Amino acid sequence: MKYFIQNQNGNALWFILFAVALLGFLAGVISRNSSSVNQSGSVEQARIKATSLLRYGKAVETTVQQMMLNGISENDLDFVAINASHDNINCSDNACEVFNVEGGGLQYQSVANILSDSSHADSWHVSTENQVYQFGCDDANNSCTELLLLAKNIPKSVCLQINRVQGITNPSNDAPMQLEILEGSEYTGSYSATVNSSSIGGTNTVNESPQVKGKEAGCVFEFGSGQDTYFFYQVLISR
Repeated sequence: MKYFIQNQNGNALWFILFAVALLGFLAGVISRNSSSVNQSGSVEQARIKATSLLRYGKAVETTVQQMMLNGISENDLDFVAINASHDNINCSDNACEVFNVEGGGLQYQSVANILSDSSHADSWHVSTENQVYQFGCDDANNSCTELLLLAKNIPKSVCLQINRVQGITNPSNDAPMQLEILEGSEYTGSYSATVNSSSIGGTNTVNESPQVKGKEAGCVFEFGSGQDTYFFYQVLISR
């Protein structure tokens, strides 16, 4: 009888140890699955934001092109809805305002709104000092600079997804490297005399983000001038 009791105790202990081991295994599986789900969810959220930025950038470009086809001069285009610094004095009525129901008809959305991030403090910026390689002419003068819609301080995760959607290579799992993007003064009807010496998507493999060559929209990492920030760009007018 004593042997029988000891045998029962031994079996019970074995079952307890087995149950503990099984619970540990299940906890590990659940933890790994939960981490995988969270990671997948984060990637999907970044992709949604990236797609939203690309769609809006393209909508602004399409609106600008349609306004010009309808007789609005390039020099009269007004982006005042972004902020007062974009107010174009050449524009004398609502018909030349891009973000006005009587003009371009496009509803204005801030970068923060598109990113669903109220803490994002940077506004859109319409720039005239940069060239996008092989869009229009590539001479180093301000008759060849593009009208660009820029948004800076884009989250890295969103930047990488922008490029994946666009079929742009992210080297070493980071955005293409761009020595500098010049914001300059906001566009108010004329182009700046300043020209960025580093083309976006140019042939310099170190400084000119060649991975975005031929792309009218994309995201690059600007590492010059102490900026170290991710820029989304959309060509509005190529020249």
